[in-house]
Amino acid sequence: MIGSVTARKLHVLRSASSLGFTLWAAGLAVPVTGQAQDGASLVTRITNAYPAYSPDGQRIAYMSNADGDFDIDVVDLARGERHQLTETPNRDGTPAWSPNGRKIAFQSFRDGHSQIYVMDADGGNPRNLSSSKSHDEHPFWSPDGSQILFVSDRHSPEGSEPTFDLYVMETDGSSVRRITSTPETETYASWSPNGNRIVCRRIESDGNWEVVVLDADGNTLANLSNHPGFDGWPFWSPGGSRVVFTSERAGSADLWIVNADGTNLEQLTTDPNADERQPWWSPDGRRIVYSRYIWFPDEPFYEASELFEVEVR
Repeated sequence: MIGSVTARKLHVLRSASSLGFTLWAAGLAVPVTGQAQDGASLVTRITNAYPAYSPDGQRIAYMSNADGDFDIDVVDLARGERHQLTETPNRDGTPAWSPNGRKIAFQSFRDGHSQIYVMDADGGNPRNLSSSKSHDEHPFWSPDGSQILFVSDRHSPEGSEPTFDLYVMETDGSSVRRITSTPETETYASWSPNGNRIVCRRIESDGNWEVVVLDADGNTLANLSNHPGFDGWPFWSPGGSRVVFTSERAGSADLWIVNADGTNLEQLTTDPNADERQPWWSPDGRRIVYSRYIWFPDEPFYEASELFEVEVR
C-alpha cells in the first residue's frame, strides 16, 4: 500500500435558498434525508461529482445538483468561493479544462440527449460541438489543446443495444474520427500527457470492467487492472508514468495507483463505508481529487456524494 493517507473534504459555503437551507458544497458535508448504508443520517441528497483540476491547480470544476438539476460549478481552492457556470433545466456534467485554462468542455442534455459542449472558463459562450443525434459524453482535451476526445454510440447498429466507442474531433466540432471499433464499450478516456496513449474504462461483453491503455490509434497496449470485477475511472499522473483508478478488488470501491506498464499496483484509499470514484490528478502531482459516494436503497434518486482531496506520496 501507499502508506497512511488522510483525505480532506473540500468545503465552500454555498447558499441554496430555493432548497430552503444553507449547505456546505464542493465537498458537501450535506445531511441527506433517509439512512445511508454506513448509518449516517442525512437531510438532502446532493451529488457533487466528476471533479477536474484547472491547469494551474487553483480551481476545481465539477457537476452538482444542489439547485435541483445538474450544473457545472467551479470552486476556487484558495478563496473557498464557489461559482455556478451553467444553469439549464437539463443535466450538465463531466467538465474538462482546456490545457490553457480558458475553456471548459462538458456534456449536456439541454438538446434532449447528451452532446459535447464547450464554454469559456467563466461560463460564457456555450456551444454544441458534436451536434449529432447520437449520445456523446465524457470529453477530454488533447495535451496541445487542438482536439477533444469523447465517447459516442453513433456507430451502434440500429435497433441494437448501444455500443460506445472513442472518437476525436477538432475543437470546433469538425473532422470527427472514430478511434475504437470493438464489441466492448470504451468510455471515460483521457490522453496521456505526451498525447501518445489513451487510458479508458472498457466494459466487456460479460459485464466485467477493466482499465486499459491504448495507443493514439485505438490499439490496445495493456490491461492495467486485470481483475474480474469493477475497475474504472482511470486518470494519468502529470508525468504519464502512473494511472489512478477505482477498483472494488478489496471490497468497496477504493482508489488504486498502478504504473503505466501495469506494474506496482498499490491501494491509495480504504473506505468500507463509501464508493470512491472519478479521481483526477492535480497538475503538480501531489494531490488527487475524487467523489465519495454514499448509496441509498430507494429509487429513483439514490445517491449522495462529496468531493475529497488526498495527498499522493
